[in-house]
Amino acid sequence: MKIFLASQARHPRTIKQIIKFIGGNIKNKKIIYIPTAMNGNYFGYWKYSKTIQIFKKLSESVDIVELENYQIINIRKKIINADIIWVAGGMTGYLLYWIRRSGFDKIILEALKKGITYIGSSAGSMALSKTQFASEWFIGEEEPGASLLPGLGLIDFKIYPHFQAKLLPKIKKLWRHGELYLLKDGEAITITDNKIKIIGKKRIIKK
Repeated sequence: MKIFLASQARHPRTIKQIIKFIGGNIKNKKIIYIPTAMNGNYFGYWKYSKTIQIFKKLSESVDIVELENYQIINIRKKIINADIIWVAGGMTGYLLYWIRRSGFDKIILEALKKGITYIGSSAGSMALSKTQFASEWFIGEEEPGASLLPGLGLIDFKIYPHFQAKLLPKIKKLWRHGELYLLKDGEAITITDNKIKIIGKKRIIKK
């Protein structure tokens, strides 16, 4: 199992880390880019992001898969034949709704067993936790009801992306239970065969 969980995957430092994690050769890798979380703002919002342009420079094969279109396209076929699954940031609750509705929650387990690499950015990282309380009260981008949707449960800790030191007192007050990893943009967590590595400074709130 190979998982790369970033605060902001398009950050210049993170791009370098991703290339290193993949093995240095990403140009010929087939990337499935899932922008669904960004559609939580409004459908098609991802098209105005610079992220997709960055990906197209990284790889000669980038395929866009919006989970909302699961009845139109064969999502499983596309994902299982990819090298990298890249899940963008945005609204975690919205993303998880479509993860369940489209069957992506089962497809990704099959993909990881096959050796396909999962790369998450912000919401795409948070969605791997079992519970989504941090998504619900995420400071400045609150998402009421996000905690009602179960996460993928592939990691036993939670992630708070885009962390800023000035937010720490409020985060400590809001956090209730478990381990919360605080990631600044440019930082990430990698998981390789259940071995966890933090890229950046280690900041964990435990309750």
